[in-house]
Amino acid sequence: MRSTVRFGCGVILTVLIGASSAYAQDTLDEQLRQPVNREAVNRQRDVADQLLRLGERQVTQGDYVSAIRAWDQAVELYYEIGDVAAMERAYGSIGQAYAQLGDYTSAETAVRRQLAIARDNQNFTTQIFAWNTLGTFRFQRGAITSASQAYEEALSIASSSQSFEGIGLSLSNLGLLAYNRGDYDTAIDYYELAGNYRIRAGNIAGRANTSNNLGDAYFAQARQGKAIGAYRLGLSYGRDADDTRAQLHALDGLIDVYSARNDWTQVRYYLDSRIALTLDTDNDWWRLNTFKRLGEFFEATGELASAQVQYQQAYELARLLGYTNLEVELFNRLLTFQSREGDEN
Repeated sequence: MRSTVRFGCGVILTVLIGASSAYAQDTLDEQLRQPVNREAVNRQRDVADQLLRLGERQVTQGDYVSAIRAWDQAVELYYEIGDVAAMERAYGSIGQAYAQLGDYTSAETAVRRQLAIARDNQNFTTQIFAWNTLGTFRFQRGAITSASQAYEEALSIASSSQSFEGIGLSLSNLGLLAYNRGDYDTAIDYYELAGNYRIRAGNIAGRANTSNNLGDAYFAQARQGKAIGAYRLGLSYGRDADDTRAQLHALDGLIDVYSARNDWTQVRYYLDSRIALTLDTDNDWWRLNTFKRLGEFFEATGELASAQVQYQQAYELARLLGYTNLEVELFNRLLTFQSREGDEN
């Protein structure tokens, strides 16, 4: 009489019921020592890799739900073949996708799974970035204390493993927390220290981001000269890194500082730089903000007809993109122009 025993990965062992236990054990050991079917494993990994790439394409199209579905399938396949490093990466992507959907609970669950794998494998780099990601998710949903704890944990791991990149990122995030609670002195201390580590790590884009955040903190304290220096440094590093987002942050900071000084020549200079970066792109959000800032500039300098044209373009984009609050703000500004025209008539 025969009995069939089925194991994972499609391995089927057949043993004779009633045969001696020694013979049965020898048969089992012999079959378990059979080489793994490398061709089947490679095929499975190829499918999982394709699912990862599919998810990446879907994210670029804004289809986060489909991306998560593809990555979940990839995780299952990686689990079956024991590729924990790929699972780790996939969970990180899943967490970011859930965050884009505003589902921070699911996002945190995915990153915690990524963190668990990284701990098992003693992957300190992933642990540092996972803790920073968890901190950011908590910060975005208003859990400031637990966000700070996550950043501190990331900083501790980064310091013990001497990761300059991890130290710089963690310090910069702690600075952001301090800035958002109005503790600008502490934020500045964190940012200045973070900037040094980001340079040591060779992270020019990160250095640009930290410099811009430092500029925000100085500007909040009305230390305009210091803010200008920080923003200019952020702009320079942003250009070196070809990071448009960092450049726009720096330009907007400089526009705000010089507007506060009523130095409209400098405002126009930096506005022209913003125009060059945004108006010929397909990024509607960047274009919308350029139109809005141009409207503010023309309104402040008394060129009301030009201001109205820019506000109108910004309003139409805000309505198209569904930014309701901004749409209302711009509509009210346009109404103000209409009432002015009525008064003149």
